[in-house]
Amino acid sequence: MQEGTRSEVVRRLRSVEGHVRGVEKMVEEGDVTYADIVQQTSAIFSAIRRINTVLLKDFVEERAGRDGASEEMIKDLVKAIDRVTK
Repeated sequence: MQEGTRSEVVRRLRSVEGHVRGVEKMVEEGDVTYADIVQQTSAIFSAIRRINTVLLKDFVEERAGRDGASEEMIKDLVKAIDRVTK
């Protein structure tokens, strides 16, 4: 894993962790609606999907580059990942 990717993933994971703690607190306090909780957990799922996208793009760049794929091929693969994961 590239160092830039590693630090980005760690940053995003810490953000998700904080968000989960916030939702836990909301639930414990009991002053929220189901819709509020579902909205927040949906945001957590989205954040995790973004982490997976970052990891997948890094894998493609690293693996395709190592296997001799052209820069154009790598860019096309990364664009395809962006399209599929949004």
